[in-house]
Amino acid sequence: MRPLKRLIFAFVIAGILCQLSFTLFIKEIKKYQQHNTERLTELLTRNTAYDVLFLGSSRTHFDINPAVIDSVCNTRSYNAGVEGGGVYEFEMMLRAYLENHPAPKWLVLDLDLHSFNAGQKMFNYPVYFPYLQNKVIKRYLSENGHLTPLKKAAPFLRIMDYDDDAKGNFVKGMFGKSEIPPGDFQYKGYISNTSVTVDPNETLPARSAYKISDEGKANLDSIVNICRKYNCGIIFMYAPEYKKRLQEIVSNADQILNYMQGYAGGNNIPFLRDDNLDICADPMLFANFGHLNKQGAQTYSVILGAELNAIIHK
Repeated sequence: MRPLKRLIFAFVIAGILCQLSFTLFIKEIKKYQQHNTERLTELLTRNTAYDVLFLGSSRTHFDINPAVIDSVCNTRSYNAGVEGGGVYEFEMMLRAYLENHPAPKWLVLDLDLHSFNAGQKMFNYPVYFPYLQNKVIKRYLSENGHLTPLKKAAPFLRIMDYDDDAKGNFVKGMFGKSEIPPGDFQYKGYISNTSVTVDPNETLPARSAYKISDEGKANLDSIVNICRKYNCGIIFMYAPEYKKRLQEIVSNADQILNYMQGYAGGNNIPFLRDDNLDICADPMLFANFGHLNKQGAQTYSVILGAELNAIIHK
């Protein structure tokens, strides 16, 4: 065999082996991340009809139990909370959801203090690689430089996008472990957040500020316009936090919350400010300053269900 042919043959064999290894890597990560795999498969590839779609960050993901909401409101709802997400990623998820699903009757958009910051657009973009059959996901990944022509031709090169946590999850998947802790459960996109309770005396991190970027404002406009296009009602909310500790560490928290309030009022959008609820003073209901624990989510979902019931069945 001539040297050039041997070299080409070696590259082909190496590429095949790398692709097989990458396929195994993805398979084991999906086994470990069974909750995330199930929810993204539902959101990005299936066409189930839901009355209410909850969209927000991890504070949505851990805080809102659709089973409770549905029992209170007599609805079919799904929790589409995006870990670390901002309004850019919320817009992407809404568009990707509508690629296959009929529009929900209501979108409940859970906004955070960091939602309009135009930093990292997608908090953990490699989780979307297995869902490139969704045209919206493929377009957004390509537009942000995460799906280059080389990665399309040689998918195993995407391994470089996965961080050490993901590689650790690969090992956990190999040993049959799951991201759902013992004693916790998942339901329609929601995952319970253990029974750990917040330490009320935990030291606060240094204060910082989040910018309300023009891009973030445009993303919010786009979400609202999509809802209007599909005749989908929209509700803003701000999830509970323990004694407003998140607001204490964001120096311009009042400015951001006032922007949300003003935008909602100017566009006739209901805005549920749930950082003032009595439960926000109970450390037994919080896993940390910004996230409810399992019991907290159960308690809050009853309250939120009543709030939503007064709006959607008005």
